[in-house]
Amino acid sequence: MTDIAWDRLMDLLDHFAGNPDLPLSPDVERTFAALCAQAIEDGSVDRELHVEDTARWLTGLVVAHRTVRDTHPEVPPDADLGVLRVVVTRWLHPARPR
Repeated sequence: MTDIAWDRLMDLLDHFAGNPDLPLSPDVERTFAALCAQAIEDGSVDRELHVEDTARWLTGLVVAHRTVRDTHPEVPPDADLGVLRVVVTRWLHPARPR
């Protein structure tokens, strides 16, 4: 199964995290929300998450990523982006049965 909404969500995260000069407008947050809603529908994002809150926090995580990059330029950009992706993935994916 291909998680198209999930892939688009991660692509959007990568795009704005990797391009710090791009503004994070309300349109970006709305796009995160739309993709989260689609990913919840297809089961790739936890159904217990509130779409608008999740979109707001994803936008905030991009802001945080930009700040971390500014304060730690010695860390390779790919390494920081990898950590951001792991954090987001573990947060958004549904919990696994134990």
